Amino acid sequence: MRKLTSLVACLLAVGCGDDDRPLEDGGFDAGADTSMADSGPDTNMPDVPMMGDDNDSFGTADTIELGAEPTMGAVAVPGDLDYYTFEGTAGQWVVLATTANEEDDPEMVDTVVTLYDSSMTKIAENDDSFPRFNTDSELITRLPADGTYYVLVQEWSTWDGAMPAPDAPEGMGSFTYELTAFELPFTAEQFNEDAETGDDVASATALGYILDANGDFALVVGDFRDESDVDAFSFTIPTGRVSASFELMPVGADGNGSTVRPASITIVSEDGSEIIARVDPSEFEINPPLPEGRYIALVEHGGTAGAQDFYVFKSIRSTVENPPETMDATNGVALTAEPLTLEAVEDSPATDRAFIGATLGDGDTDFFSFEVTDATEVVSIFCGSLTAGSGVVGLEAALTDSTGVTVIAMETETAADGLAIEEQTVPSAGTYLLRLTKASQDAEVTGNWVRCGVLVGPPAE
Repeated sequence: MRKLTSLVACLLAVGCGDDDRPLEDGGFDAGADTSMADSGPDTNMPDVPMMGDDNDSFGTADTIELGAEPTMGAVAVPGDLDYYTFEGTAGQWVVLATTANEEDDPEMVDTVVTLYDSSMTKIAENDDSFPRFNTDSELITRLPADGTYYVLVQEWSTWDGAMPAPDAPEGMGSFTYELTAFELPFTAEQFNEDAETGDDVASATALGYILDANGDFALVVGDFRDESDVDAFSFTIPTGRVSASFELMPVGADGNGSTVRPASITIVSEDGSEIIARVDPSEFEINPPLPEGRYIALVEHGGTAGAQDFYVFKSIRSTVENPPETMDATNGVALTAEPLTLEAVEDSPATDRAFIGATLGDGDTDFFSFEVTDATEVVSIFCGSLTAGSGVVGLEAALTDSTGVTVIAMETETAADGLAIEEQTVPSAGTYLLRLTKASQDAEVTGNWVRCGVLVGPPAE
């Protein structure tokens, strides 16, 4: 999908920025590359065969093989449709990925990949890989039956169908792509399948990660034997890693083809005695800060059994975390607020930003101060806690004057949405405060972290 960019949108979107990825919860995570395209056959082959452009229908689909070298195609003219077909077996975990626009150039092709079964019924689809790094497509699914499958590759503007002339549909000879199709190689360390050895902490399947300087990556897949099933995975936080995230790939015919949205993903201590974080993964990514040690991730069905009750998670052990608060003993009042250091945004030097990782105990209030040097600047504040798995309930962020008495803007995090104060004007240049409080703590979840990002600069155009 074509991407709209602004500094505020960038602060909210996973996958933008430089080496670090701003998170929706007001924090940063490492920019590990989670694309599956390079996990299959060598996608840098100099003589990738170009399929002909006479594959515009199911009946004229070009044949490909899982695990073969990638196929090169092109959206050669506006509205061009490219169909491919392959043979698969029930239970195969398959990746269908395009490599076409790694730099996210709006003048290049933006692919959409759709998978159909032998009856030519759509069973899965992907526009952009998830988390989103560019417009290349990536579909990770489990095949429901033995037989023939069809893959459609098209330009996003054709697929969207709502673009008015002269913007739609796009296509030209330079709109080339490589289509990679392969079965997940579970012999590789970073690919993990639930072993169905049991539903408890003691029988957890150990996760393997591929190590990367910007964050370790793992793909986690599994299925539920019935609606009471709970799948357990163990993982470690080694030296140099500070958090672990688990992000559910979209489900349904418009996603990976699964017929279930897991009810919860929960991070617990090694012995299972402490619930550290918990979210509804169909709504949010779980992403708790974690000290070194061993932990268990529990994935719960919790719904009504379906025909294709599988799931796909991407997990990152991060090397980057928001700077922790250092003055918790004294920043409970405005007079001794903890200063935030604003730093220029590389791509927009007129805008400054700062990040903080706080903890909110029962009855705790935290104040953080920052400077606004020009009265024409606006302030944006983004925070997340419950929506990343924390047990903090009713997180409230207030933008106040330097005394902490006058509230300029205030928002509360809900179970459905993170917290955002966007482009708030201030009366004059000077010192302002971010005040954090909470309504309560979840009775079961012990995690009480809060991540916030503050943005100061000119209004977005």
